[in-house]
Amino acid sequence: MSEELPEGLEIRLTEPGDAKFLREWFLDPELSRWFPIESLEELDDAVERWISFHKWRCSWTAVMNGVPAGIVTLYLQPYRKLSHHSELGIIVGTDFRGLKIGTHLMNHLMKKAKEQFNIRLLHLQVYEENPAIKMYKRLGFKEFGRQKFYVEETGKQGKAYVGRVFMERFI
Repeated sequence: MSEELPEGLEIRLTEPGDAKFLREWFLDPELSRWFPIESLEELDDAVERWISFHKWRCSWTAVMNGVPAGIVTLYLQPYRKLSHHSELGIIVGTDFRGLKIGTHLMNHLMKKAKEQFNIRLLHLQVYEENPAIKMYKRLGFKEFGRQKFYVEETGKQGKAYVGRVFMERFI
């Protein structure tokens, strides 16, 4: 599952101070298009929720040459009957794309999910046009459903919808 990290890359537990980087990434139009966040209020709420998982030590930050480059988080279930599975979230800063940081974060998450949290099934949701789908498939995730009218976008052409894909993988 995991391979040696490239020089300059380390993966550590997420810290509250990583919120500032997550917020910057969400403000980047190249990245924000893949998340259903529209206002600054929604953005601040999303950052606060995502970073809050650091308390349970189930969120990890990739740091490249001392600079946070991406975050991956397990959204742990609070109910015992559901504790065998978890949804996840991942984001990699635009400046760090193409360096396999997402792959390293996902491999790290899968290892920790299995060993530390006894999770056997991971699932995620992703916009249907998101190029990250290729990575998820390469890592063994399989599609198990779609929602055609997930996000409603209003633009010059009127209302349009963006679908999402549900994927899962046993670990």
